[in-house]
Amino acid sequence: MKLKNFYFRSFQVAVLVFILIVMAGCSLYPTIEPHNQASASSTLFTHLVVSEKSLESPDSDDSVDEQLTIGLSPPSIITGNADWDSKQLHFSEMDGIQPIKDVLDQVDGEPENEEQAPLKSSEGVQQSMKIAITFDDGPDLKFTPQILDILQEKEVHATFFVVGVQIKKYPEVLQRIEAEGHLIGNHSYYHPNFTKLSSEELSDEITATDDLIFGTLGHVPTIVRPPYGAINDEVKVQLEEMGKSVMLWNIDPRDWDGASVEEMRDNILSNAKDGGNILLHSFGSKHVVNTVMLLPIIIDELRAQGYEFVTVDELS
Repeated sequence: MKLKNFYFRSFQVAVLVFILIVMAGCSLYPTIEPHNQASASSTLFTHLVVSEKSLESPDSDDSVDEQLTIGLSPPSIITGNADWDSKQLHFSEMDGIQPIKDVLDQVDGEPENEEQAPLKSSEGVQQSMKIAITFDDGPDLKFTPQILDILQEKEVHATFFVVGVQIKKYPEVLQRIEAEGHLIGNHSYYHPNFTKLSSEELSDEITATDDLIFGTLGHVPTIVRPPYGAINDEVKVQLEEMGKSVMLWNIDPRDWDGASVEEMRDNILSNAKDGGNILLHSFGSKHVVNTVMLLPIIIDELRAQGYEFVTVDELS
């Protein structure tokens, strides 16, 4: 009997121990999380991103901010264009203008041509490369003053070929052009094609414009730019007999044709050279808004390449 009791109690103890082991195992199970592949991938990706950022130089944030402000990684070639953003609100009030961010994004990248190295004389002394910016068809009260503001800020002198009918409307703007050191040329009175005029009509176009310029400034210009660049031997001879020198251009970014800021920038940089004469407009169409936007960009880029801005009479 005692032996049976011993076996029974031993069985009870064994069952109790088994139950305790099972209960202990169940209490530990919830702490074991299943493998989550997505979670692991996210953690790894986050780690990689943080690690990559930790390898960047301390100046990396500044360089990104600068690129977004300047907008052009050329400008990789651009320098000192911090004032560009300050004009954004002013320009954006005009119809048809591209948002400044879009423009700066579009012109990201190096210009198509390689930078032209500054010229050196036979003695090895570096000579500056001269380039002229010219504006046709003004003056007016909308675009010409904005162009003058930019030129004044950038300390650039340009050449303005003015039209008689516009001088009659805005003589005070012509006075400002000269007062700020820019050169003035005759661009006719009504902007006709010179090759389709009689000798008398051509003479009237030049003389009437000269009279207005003299009445406003006290002198007459010696340079003439034929509208559309239309000229032949007869016209050239007649202008020379009137004491005028014909001044055309050799870089045409086609602002008159509605070219975008990006297209005009690439055109100018691809064709820039010592003695370059850039044709732009200060009046004549709604497309001049892009000219206004282009101007500070191209001044900074050409200056960074070593160009000196001069009036056309200073070109060799």
